[in-house]
Amino acid sequence: FSEAGRRPLDRFARLAMCQGDATVHGATVELKVSGKSYDATTLAPEDAWIEKLDHVTFKAEVARIGKELADQQGPADVAHLNKIICWSRLSTLIGLATMWYSINPISIFLLSLGTMTRWTIVAHHVCHGGFDKCSNGVYNRFKFGVGSLARRCTDWLDWMLVEAWNVEHNQLHHYCLGEIADPDLVENNLASLREDKAGAFFKYAKVVFFMVTWKFFYYAPNTFKVLSLHELRRNGKEATFPADAHPKYAGKPVPERWLDRPWTIAALVGNSANVFFRRSVFFSRVLGPFFVVRFLLLPGIAGLLFGQAAYTRSLVSLILAELLTNAHAFLNIVTNHAGSDLYRFEKHCTPRSSTFYLRAIISSANFWTGSDLNDFMHGWLNYQVEHHMWPDLSPLSYQKAQPLVKALCKQHGVPYVQHSVFWRLKETVDIMVGNSSMRKFPANFENQADLVEN
Repeated sequence: FSEAGRRPLDRFARLAMCQGDATVHGATVELKVSGKSYDATTLAPEDAWIEKLDHVTFKAEVARIGKELADQQGPADVAHLNKIICWSRLSTLIGLATMWYSINPISIFLLSLGTMTRWTIVAHHVCHGGFDKCSNGVYNRFKFGVGSLARRCTDWLDWMLVEAWNVEHNQLHHYCLGEIADPDLVENNLASLREDKAGAFFKYAKVVFFMVTWKFFYYAPNTFKVLSLHELRRNGKEATFPADAHPKYAGKPVPERWLDRPWTIAALVGNSANVFFRRSVFFSRVLGPFFVVRFLLLPGIAGLLFGQAAYTRSLVSLILAELLTNAHAFLNIVTNHAGSDLYRFEKHCTPRSSTFYLRAIISSANFWTGSDLNDFMHGWLNYQVEHHMWPDLSPLSYQKAQPLVKALCKQHGVPYVQHSVFWRLKETVDIMVGNSSMRKFPANFENQADLVEN
């Protein structure tokens, strides 16, 4: 390593930038160029910035910016959140008030938008603790949507259980970003589709199905699985097949590969049924409340007030809005950390270390930023770089942070990825179907002091 602790394997970096063998001190060394392998021994031209980064200075400057942003938070941030809440609720209310009259794109879009923004802007930032210190307890992560069905219905009612989301997203995703333990690593989750020998048409058809169903088909059961595993480990237990499973499996530990495997509705049948949780509990506790309110109660009220035709039009509108909000959320969420220009990692790192901040940048993609309306339509997920650096800031703080972080990356030569959300969709779909792969950050060039055992 150099004096800044940043230049492992300097002897390899001076060798030719190509795959092959080289002789170093009389020994033959296989050269592996970075990009496709974690054990690369030399850097590709596009990765040359890695060995030039001064981790000590970089970490200090990131910490300084983060502290300044946190110290500035106050009443203005709460007022800004209240404005966004007003926009979100207004979208939902107008959609509900007009859906019974006719099946129309405006009502469907507003219903979809209200659902997405309640999740991605309001719940997302509150559950991260972005307002714990500046809202006098009104928006507190330890109270918001948790503890009772009443709180869930009042604060954030969606397919996912809030407690499950808090574990899966706030803990695993944020602190294992781009690692195999990251439950949102698209390249890993879609490995079967990437390797599928079916024709392109069938692959893209599966992607479309996933886009319009992923919240209830994948995200709800997978977050609940993560919560169940978390509770088992906290109690010193391991996941086993239930007693009523096939006698061949009953009581035995589940396969290790299942622990990191994405858990969908399809996994709730066959040998994997009731493994991490009982199906009856999942459907009643997780999916049930949202389904009853959204697709039974709301159209039922419209039918009682305005007749059978109003009931039918309301139900159809709500179903179409559900498909649209899945697609809109997919566009803004799944595209955040997938693409051939983003990195994934072999080893785990210490939170708030230089490597942690670096990974937040080079494993995330921003979309276009700059105004409340633009950011609202993106679900405020267009600041993923800044959000992963400092998860517990407000939406207003991320607007302030973005130009500062972009300038810092330019100063240190760190890649800062920012594109149209639709370009990121293409990058994501290419990863999903196997047309491209993410870059593998070379473990030999990590800042070793920041790494910890998984």
